[in-house]
Amino acid sequence: MKVAIMGAGIGGLALAQGLLKTGVDVTVFERDPSPQYRKQGYRIHISPVGEEALAAMLPDAVRRRVIATATQPGDLVAGFDAQLNQQFEQVYPVAGPDAVTSVDRYAFRRALMTGLDDVLQFGKQFASYVETPDGVEIAFADGTSAVADVLVGADGVGSRVRGQLVPELDVLDIGVRCIYGKVPLTPAVRETAPEAFLRGFCFASDGAGLGAAFAPVVFREPPAEYGDYLMAVLTGTNAVLGASDEELFAMSPAELWAVVERSVADWHPTVRELVDAGEPGAAFPITLRTCITVPSWSSLRVTLLGDAVHPMTPAAGAGANTALWDAARLTRALTSDQDLVTYQQEVIANSQPIVTESLHNAERMFKVSV
Repeated sequence: MKVAIMGAGIGGLALAQGLLKTGVDVTVFERDPSPQYRKQGYRIHISPVGEEALAAMLPDAVRRRVIATATQPGDLVAGFDAQLNQQFEQVYPVAGPDAVTSVDRYAFRRALMTGLDDVLQFGKQFASYVETPDGVEIAFADGTSAVADVLVGADGVGSRVRGQLVPELDVLDIGVRCIYGKVPLTPAVRETAPEAFLRGFCFASDGAGLGAAFAPVVFREPPAEYGDYLMAVLTGTNAVLGASDEELFAMSPAELWAVVERSVADWHPTVRELVDAGEPGAAFPITLRTCITVPSWSSLRVTLLGDAVHPMTPAAGAGANTALWDAARLTRALTSDQDLVTYQQEVIANSQPIVTESLHNAERMFKVSV
């Protein structure tokens, strides 16, 4: 079998590892010219679902690399108001030494690329596909083409594969924008940060739609490019942030970080100190989008995984883990006596409740209605 995967994100790379481990001929096509080209986030929570999927798919050497480059496990999720009065707290057992409970997105992707040099092709933007009696013919924007027995769209929320396979799917903008940034964990920042901010994921809100999330990224083995940091994310509608999309997405990283500083100017002094210690050049904005109903499709040669089929808000902390779950199930479907129809049914049944939960959480957290 020959499988073509569109997208070298987390789900696509994990699927490639799982298929290669069982001897399937795989090629991963990525539109970006390099892994460092586009900022997509900083810290990712890995749940037991995601960790189980990784263990099932990854060869031992890749699994060890993922463990080595993961972050130190946390044990807390907590919520605060803008003056850092705690609203809730959930404490979890401290994970074992080999547990992967959170990762830096860039380091994680690099680890998942271990051994894939001959499989990855960058700068390949998908244009269209045609199903034939023998497989799938794939056309790229640069005029080149490829053939495969199965085409997998793992190309994210704006999936072009999904656009052809399920053109009727509505992906909704929920009206919330995030400004991602990071605060280097210097000794001064470690001393300033509340203990909870260094233990796990913490979300603070002013109760009127403006929120700020903080979470530690403390590496087991830091990448050569950077060290430990505190992820910091500001959330709000355009009205709350005081900037239109046209303005927000045209801003430089330093200008975006100035929006963060201005937005928390009357919050607790500790929050302001942490933001003041941030790395202005690391800021970037994203739009939160979701589907409402996870779609079905009829092709037996073209399929989807992750945000390409069930885009969701990050408010359930489940997007990456659901993509990994998909990849593990698709690996099984393509290497056993199951088929893509069974895989599709499993994906819909598993992801629909998560999409709904993440949307409801987002509506409560960000004071929006979809």
